[in-house]
Amino acid sequence: MNRWMLLLIAFAVSVVAAACGSQSAGVTSPSSTATLTGNWVGSASDSSGSMMGSGMPGATAGATTWQLTQSGSAFSGTMRVAGSGATMMVNGTMNGKTGNFTMTMPMGSMMSSGCTSTANGTFDMDEMMTQLHGTYTGTNSCGGPFDHGQMSMVHQ
Repeated sequence: MNRWMLLLIAFAVSVVAAACGSQSAGVTSPSSTATLTGNWVGSASDSSGSMMGSGMPGATAGATTWQLTQSGSAFSGTMRVAGSGATMMVNGTMNGKTGNFTMTMPMGSMMSSGCTSTANGTFDMDEMMTQLHGTYTGTNSCGGPFDHGQMSMVHQ
């Protein structure tokens, strides 16, 4: 082979290597902020054995669904509990893999039609950003305070 051909091949190889190197430098890892938009299904219960102090047994009230929309770091949506046709509200904020939320049970939304309940909590996302696990505390206007609330949700 002629010397010019070898130089041309060496030049081409170095250009390809440089291009590949710059492409790998631009590859990013998965986003550290998940989107909460969509349906989340799981369970929630508190230390009273009921859902947010409502008097509904944990076994009946455990199956919980959040239907959320996220805008920036804020999210909001509805919450439904198996065995109840009622719609409750949930909203909060997310920062990276952690977040804060408020669940609101308006009057008439659960078994005790004259009661309201509010719970505030925090959650952490798993590494795949498809599961969240949280804790909450709150008060029920008929049943008083409740604590040690726990929940686990999976994105559907």
